[in-house]
Amino acid sequence: MVKLFAGGFPRDLEEIELKDIFEQFGTVDSVNIVRDKHTGISRRFGFVNMPNEEEASIALQSLHEASIDQDVISVTYADDRKKEKPVPAKPAARKIEYKARPKVYQKVTRPGERVGGKRPRKRI
Repeated sequence: MVKLFAGGFPRDLEEIELKDIFEQFGTVDSVNIVRDKHTGISRRFGFVNMPNEEEASIALQSLHEASIDQDVISVTYADDRKKEKPVPAKPAARKIEYKARPKVYQKVTRPGERVGGKRPRKRI
């Protein structure tokens, strides 16, 4: 069983039409076009399951960068993304101990003002 990714096809393409396109190269088990969950409009990509690897590779070579209704489609193996970019293991995060210091507020003085904070009384 080989899973192929097909992307870039027209929005109005249905599963049956996509299945007919791939069946020119061999048997097709299932076709799934990914749609927007709110509107139901095609997101212009989908997946095709083909049981025979030879037929799938012929379909891939023939349909990759082919055009359907003036749109260029891209066909690749669906598992390629996992094989191309292995996710490196992240190193364990170091624990940092942080001791909160009590906040000390300093009085901000204006120029010419004494540090004591009180102004001298006016003399009459």
